[in-house]
Amino acid sequence: MTFPLRPSYAFSLASALTLGLAMPAAALAEDHAKPQSNAQPASAKSAETAKPVKDVVIELKAGQVLQVIASQVRPDGAAARRAYAQTAFPIASSFGFAPLGTLAVKQQVVSDFEPEAFSFFSWPSEEAVQSFDNHPDWPAIKATRPAAWNELKVYSDTLEEDLSLRFRPDKYYTVVAAWFDPDNPGDYDRYLTGIESAVERAGGRFIYKMREPSFEAHASALTPPGQVTFVEWDRPDGFAEVQKSDEYLANRQYFASGLERFEFYWLGLPDA
Repeated sequence: MTFPLRPSYAFSLASALTLGLAMPAAALAEDHAKPQSNAQPASAKSAETAKPVKDVVIELKAGQVLQVIASQVRPDGAAARRAYAQTAFPIASSFGFAPLGTLAVKQQVVSDFEPEAFSFFSWPSEEAVQSFDNHPDWPAIKATRPAAWNELKVYSDTLEEDLSLRFRPDKYYTVVAAWFDPDNPGDYDRYLTGIESAVERAGGRFIYKMREPSFEAHASALTPPGQVTFVEWDRPDGFAEVQKSDEYLANRQYFASGLERFEFYWLGLPDA
C-alpha cells in the first residue's frame, strides 16, 4: 500500500489550532506489519541548494501544558486564517500561550487525515488554558476555524516532569497517534517495550510519549487517543530495519490486538 507524499499540524487553541479520520487498526495491521521500505520521508535538499534550517527546541517545566496541533488547511481559507491569527493569538498570548516550532509532514503512511504539519505550543499551566477558554470573545473566534482549516487535531498534555526535546534537520521523525482497544489496553505498551531494543539498534529512540492527551477537533469524532508517540531516527530506513528484527516479529501481534485504530506519519523540519 502506498500513500501520497504531503508538503510541509489538546485543551483548546490551545484547543484551537488542527484533525481527521483515523483508520481501523485491525484493517491496517497487515499493512503495518509489511516492511515499510516506502514509508520513508522525501529526501532532503542537497547541501548546495538547501538553506540552513534551525533546530526546533522545546524546553518546558513540570506543570506547563504542551499542545501538539496537526493542521490541514482549507485551500480557500487564507483570509479566515489571517483573521483568526489577528484575533485569537493576541488573546491567547496574554495568558502565556507561546509557539515553539513546527514539523512538516513528509509522508502520510497510515491515515485518512492529511495534515500538512504538526505544530508545538505551550501554556504556563492548566489554569492559563482555562482562563483563555473563558474569555468572552473566544467562542465566536473558535467558531471560525472550519472556514480556515479542513481540520485541526489538538492534543494537549499537562507535563508531570520537565521536558526537553530538540528536533534537528539531519534527523528523521515518526509520530503515531494510537487509539487503544479497550479489551487489551496494555498491549500497545507491550508492543513498544518489546521492540525498543530493535529500534535502538536501527538508530532510533523514543523521545516523547504523550499519554492520555486531551483532544479537540472540529471535523472528527472527539475520542482522544491513548497515546501519541514521537520517535527520532538517524536514517529514513530505520523502521524498515526494525520490522525485520526478531523483537518485532515476536511482538507485532500486540500492535494489532492493542489498537482500534492509529495514524502514522513521517515528519521533518520544513525545507528552507
